[in-house]
Amino acid sequence: MNNKGRMANIRKAAIIGGNESGSNGPDSMYVVDLLQDGKCVETRELPGQGRAAAVSLVEDWETGAIQLLVD
Repeated sequence: MNNKGRMANIRKAAIIGGNESGSNGPDSMYVVDLLQDGKCVETRELPGQGRAAAVSLVEDWETGAIQLLVD
């Protein structure tokens, strides 16, 4: 797969309700939308991960280190 046209969007999403730490929320997690030619081909949730993990995921996607099986 050609990695041209690859972009990603990092955002935060709310986690409502109980979580692993025992907190009742609200809490948030990073979510990364993986885009190919302007279309979202996959959304990955990163609960318990920091912004650095989201940035690393974006770099791996944009450089072609991550390959997806898409039609």
